[in-house]
Amino acid sequence: MKKISVIVPVYNQESIIASNVPKIISIMDTCGFSYEILLINDGSTDNSNNVLKHLIHPEIRIIEKKNQGLGSVLKIGFAKAVGEIFIIIDLDLSYDVQNILRVIELSKNWDCVVCSKYAQSNTYPLFRKILSFLHYQFCDLFFDINVRDMGSGIVMVHSSFVRDQSLISNGFGIHCEFFLSLHKKKARILEIPVKYTHYPGSYRFIFHSIQTVKELFAIVRKQFISD
Repeated sequence: MKKISVIVPVYNQESIIASNVPKIISIMDTCGFSYEILLINDGSTDNSNNVLKHLIHPEIRIIEKKNQGLGSVLKIGFAKAVGEIFIIIDLDLSYDVQNILRVIELSKNWDCVVCSKYAQSNTYPLFRKILSFLHYQFCDLFFDINVRDMGSGIVMVHSSFVRDQSLISNGFGIHCEFFLSLHKKKARILEIPVKYTHYPGSYRFIFHSIQTVKELFAIVRKQFISD
């Protein structure tokens, strides 16, 4: 029987850990597969660390690390998770947690399934839509990646497509680099429309925008060198 690894980045989310992690557990208990949940704390400066310590469940693994960004979290998750299927999910559950069951079912026929907030109307702020669109255009131009919601809050991928990948991005550039790695392996990718509810996150406009641009151009350099 396949095992599923749920990878959950955590950063300064002390107020929702105790309420949202049980929701993920509840869904996974009904999925019909064995599973593990990796809660990866990216050097939170609030009380997240202490809240995580009070979570008692046999399938939860808590990983503590210094703050480096989303990319560093996912790279650790890919390296330490043991499942044949990985599901990456945002802890704020802005994408309905029920979609976990949808992507598990679709994993039978697809290598990667992306829950897309752009496939129907949503509450995503305009300036974030603009940034996301520019990011999409960049990745489409340089890498021929046409996944619209690269920053999706629920993504399923078969672990064989991301294990042992030499990913370089520590920040949000990981979104482009992740799908580039799938593109190179000719992965079958499906985007499905889902309902999305926006919650303020940890994205800092100036800092993370500059970091992402730097990482995107580093990915371009790496790609041209490898070619």
